[in-house]
Amino acid sequence: MHGTIPSRIEQAREIERRLRQGDDKIVAPPIWTEFARLCWPLKTAAHLAALAGDKTTERTAQRWLSGEFDPPNTVMAALIAKLFERR
Repeated sequence: MHGTIPSRIEQAREIERRLRQGDDKIVAPPIWTEFARLCWPLKTAAHLAALAGDKTTERTAQRWLSGEFDPPNTVMAALIAKLFERR
């Protein structure tokens, strides 16, 4: 008779975790990104990173623009201020 070996089961689960893709999902970019790209057509991510301050990188801002993560409230407040800005 052949029984199951507990250590082999743990190894199989570990391998399965490595092979499995993450919980990523494809999402459409948020609507506010169109407005941000309209306001700052060149280097939009760099400008958003500068608005966020506190050592925010351009790569992080690119993730905001892709819809992968939500930007901090300071960035959204700056966009709202830009929306209602008078010329």
